[in-house]
Amino acid sequence: MKIIHITDFHLVAPGEPLWGLDPRARAEACLDDIARWHGDAEFCVISGDLTDAGDARAYEWLGGKLADFPLKTFVMIGNHDERVALVDTFPDVPRDANGFLQYSHPTPEGLFLFLDTRKGPVSEGEYCAKRRAWLKEQLDGAGDKRVWLFMHHPPFDIGVPYMDRVKLEEPEAFADILEGRTNIAHIFFGHVHRAAFINWRGIPCTCLPGINHQVPLNRDSVGTRYSVEPPMYGVVMIEKDRTMVHFDACLDRAPADMDE
Repeated sequence: MKIIHITDFHLVAPGEPLWGLDPRARAEACLDDIARWHGDAEFCVISGDLTDAGDARAYEWLGGKLADFPLKTFVMIGNHDERVALVDTFPDVPRDANGFLQYSHPTPEGLFLFLDTRKGPVSEGEYCAKRRAWLKEQLDGAGDKRVWLFMHHPPFDIGVPYMDRVKLEEPEAFADILEGRTNIAHIFFGHVHRAAFINWRGIPCTCLPGINHQVPLNRDSVGTRYSVEPPMYGVVMIEKDRTMVHFDACLDRAPADMDE
């Protein structure tokens, strides 16, 4: 099974720049590339920060773009998103009994869970007791089926101080829910604007660059908190004995010079 992972569009009102870049043009190019080369994927996941400041016009543009997108797409909430505006544009996004935008998607390969880690208009993430109870119920119900988790905030440090200070709060409480479960196949997350692989408590985890801007691995290398580095989406290939994640730098792909 093939699925597509995208994260951190950071869309703003049409025509407005963000950090010297055009988020709308970059998001459109990314989605068009996926539609052209990966139309056979089962579904696509956008793991939060659909917008930079919850602008309704940004959600409306994305909603229109996804209406013509060939893949079923699951949208998630991030810390830069605004809950009411997101739901107004995407009213079909499922919510749990407490109104959090988290939900499950069963497949023949196993269970996919999309978590709501938004705390509020702050950068750090939260996964409160009510949300943890929902996750425990989902995991208990999955039995020994494989489970893939998608979340915006990571529940661990990734070695980038600027982002480690705004990870998921109370990570141990989150980890306790997963303790002893051997069927957690992978955790996918966004938020940190970098491509990275992490093995956390025996669980493989990957994150992706944002589609608009990135966070430098070493802040002194650029002198600012954000950087212009290649955006990427993830092409996830799931088989019985392995999960593969390919990182595709869709806006920086060009033929090599074959005449040299």
